[in-house]
Amino acid sequence: MEVNTMRSLICVILVFGLSLSRAVSVNVIDSCDRELGGGSLPKRPGDNGYRVRVVHQPDYYTSGEEYQVLLQSTPPLSFKQFVLVAVDDDGEPFGELSILDSRQSRMSPGCPHGVTHADSVSSKTSVTFQWEAPAGTGQGSCVNFKASVMQRKVWFMDEGNLSLRLCEGETDTEAPAEECCACSVAEYDFSFYGQWTQATHPRDYPSGSGNHWSDIIGATHSREYTMWEEGGFATEGVKRLAEWGSPVSLEREMRLQGSSIRSVFKHRGLWPAVGNMSNMLMEVDRQRHMVSALTMVGPSPDWLVGISNADLCTADCGWVESAEYDMLPWDAGTDSGISYMSRNAPTRPREKIRRLTPSFPDNEDNPFYDPELEEVIPLGKIVVTRLSVTEAPCDAVYEDTETDEHGEEQPSVSGPMMKKPGMEVTEMPPKVMATGRYVVDCMMSEWSDWGECSKSCGKGRMVRTRMIKVKAKNGGESCGPRKQSKKCMMEVCPRDCMMRPWSDWTECSVTCGEGVQIRMRKIKKRAKGSGIPCGEPKEMRVCEMPAC
Repeated sequence: MEVNTMRSLICVILVFGLSLSRAVSVNVIDSCDRELGGGSLPKRPGDNGYRVRVVHQPDYYTSGEEYQVLLQSTPPLSFKQFVLVAVDDDGEPFGELSILDSRQSRMSPGCPHGVTHADSVSSKTSVTFQWEAPAGTGQGSCVNFKASVMQRKVWFMDEGNLSLRLCEGETDTEAPAEECCACSVAEYDFSFYGQWTQATHPRDYPSGSGNHWSDIIGATHSREYTMWEEGGFATEGVKRLAEWGSPVSLEREMRLQGSSIRSVFKHRGLWPAVGNMSNMLMEVDRQRHMVSALTMVGPSPDWLVGISNADLCTADCGWVESAEYDMLPWDAGTDSGISYMSRNAPTRPREKIRRLTPSFPDNEDNPFYDPELEEVIPLGKIVVTRLSVTEAPCDAVYEDTETDEHGEEQPSVSGPMMKKPGMEVTEMPPKVMATGRYVVDCMMSEWSDWGECSKSCGKGRMVRTRMIKVKAKNGGESCGPRKQSKKCMMEVCPRDCMMRPWSDWTECSVTCGEGVQIRMRKIKKRAKGSGIPCGEPKEMRVCEMPAC
């Protein structure tokens, strides 16, 4: 009997201990305090340009691997306080977060499984942590990185890019693409039709700020070459086109691809963004039947429209007769600006190319921001129209293209020539000197916004600047000034009134009984602006003389 009682008591103790352990565990999780400002400062919606990133932006995580996680701001913004956690879909700690720089961060005392600021004084634009994925969780497990950030007297938490979800997975094995079976060469017209106007996209439309399309550039190519693609990283050539509107580096990258490229075509841009870029000719063949093209949305941080790896070969060994592609805006991932006129804010490291949507960036400064829409209204369209088809041997072998001293492609094939020289056709041919060298006019960025007045009150000066995108060459039009200034008049500087000392009191106004005395003072300097005004210039007081 005593033995059974003892066993029962031990079981009760074990169950109670287990329950207590679970309760403590739950309390540790529930006690994670990620609110900033001590409960007295307001939390604002959205992410305000703050974001959580994983270096190299993987599409999934691998069990047991280590990853670097970044909390970043969009310049010129910064932050002083933050809390970041890694939790599963139930809100429980997932994996292990650790700090990399003790000068910027530490493990959070108020959130045991989170990291926080080392001090609340120093400003930060980027903080990096290390996260180790748990082992043996299996596919379907996901981690959620969630962050709170304090900006001056307001704070943001979890919304938009302040949350990032990453799930465990394996590399997808894609089925090999079917080869093109067309034994012919097709010629196409490539045309771009702009539809980006103040009427179609009224939100912050840069009507007075040099709205334009940069030079458009494209190529027909094989599957082995990718100019750009969603989820990929921008090459240096794509970066220069996206940020500065210059296609020079991208064209150089294309021409280094040898036989992977069939045609390179381009067209002068549109300043302002009115009209079309049409009548560009291109050819495709059995090996090089993909087409890609890009043009910059200007002004913008690094926004583009275009097509990527569009296949013109059909399953019945023929060629697409015509095709239309809506032009939606893309972020090249090289600049962190979120509005048309954002200042330069290089993204380091670069992010993947991503489509701009009504909710990305999740910020009202995003000109495409609209919580009621799912997709941005197209900024234009590309139309590809087949002009002719020429039969060619199915066994033609395409070798590397060569480049002459002027940068023009010279076709080289085994068998019949499969490429006509001089494929580039534009409506606005570039200026050429008598020597045959291209004349390049200077190209400058748009003027920045006017800076703040140099004085907080009274008369001062304000400055705006612009940068040189492309320097003039071979006698082209030279660059204009890079800096302008103008006078600015702020409100009148405040000045308190200054008055002279009081005079002596006058004699009493009567010789007997009750009278008055007066004293005066003069104004030395009158008040200006919001300064303290002048007081009374005269005071009176009662005086008592002997009874009459």
